[in-house]
Formats: sequence, structure tokens, C-alpha cells
Amino acid sequence: MLNLVVNTLDELISIQKQLIRYAERKQTVLIERKVDELTELVKEETKLVKQLGQLEDERQQLVADVLEEHPGLTFSQFAEQIPDEQVKQELHSQLKTLQMLLTELQAKNKVNEKILEDSMSFVQHMITQVTKSKQQHFNYQSPAGQQKSQSNNQGFFDTRA
Repeated sequence: MLNLVVNTLDELISIQKQLIRYAERKQTVLIERKVDELTELVKEETKLVKQLGQLEDERQQLVADVLEEHPGLTFSQFAEQIPDEQVKQELHSQLKTLQMLLTELQAKNKVNEKILEDSMSFVQHMITQVTKSKQQHFNYQSPAGQQKSQSNNQGFFDTRA
């Protein structure tokens, strides 16, 4: 039973590493504004997240089964009492690795979220600039020309269209 937990943790670590690679690729794609590639990455990432959820459910069931045999103990307490020192060390190492990978993935996702928010803010700003009135001129005009053009208050694009 304990070997199944160890194997499941190995699979979880593998998927977490793949998700980190996807997050790094997404960062590049977001910066380069490659929407089609981003869509494909999100589809692939969704499949991995689904796999991760299934493995996590399996891990929880295995841990519950192990703890049924040792009532009154938490998994951490159980892990401390494992007689086989090699399995004990491997289990601790896997849990620590999994925790570090999760922290790294969260940090990368926060960076990607910030890049996405900045991109959306930029697009909104550009839309505002293109649709607002001509009170702000894009080219130099003489002061005499400014008085005449201020009476025409249409934007760069006709926003009524």
C-alpha cells in the first residue's frame, strides 16, 4: 500500500513539472502575444490539470486506506513511524519536492496573471485612445489651426458606428 502512495507521488511530481514547463511556455507566448499558441497551451494544460485531479483523488484514497490501518495517526505521524528508513526518506523527499514544485508553479502563474492583466490594460488603453475625441492631437498643429479643429469634436473613429 505504501509503495502505491510513493508511486502516486512520483506521478504527481511528474505532472507538476509538466505544468511548470507549460507555465514557462505560456509566459513566453503571452509576452509575444501569440494567441493561437496560448489557446493550444491552455487546452493541453487543462488535460494535465484533469489528470492531476484524478491522481490527487487517488492519493487521498490511498492515504485514507493507510490511515485506516493506523487509527488516530495523521499521515505525517505515520510517515515518521515507518520502519524502512529508505522508504521513509523517499516519502519525505517526495513530499518536500511536491511542495516546492507547487510553490514554483504558483509563482509562475502569478507572473503570467500579471502579464495578462497588463496586456488587457494596454488593449483597453489603446481602445480608449482610438475612440476618444480629437481634443488630444496626434500631430503638431499651429495654434491657429487648433482653434478651428476644436469645433469638430469627432473621435479618430466614429464611435456611433
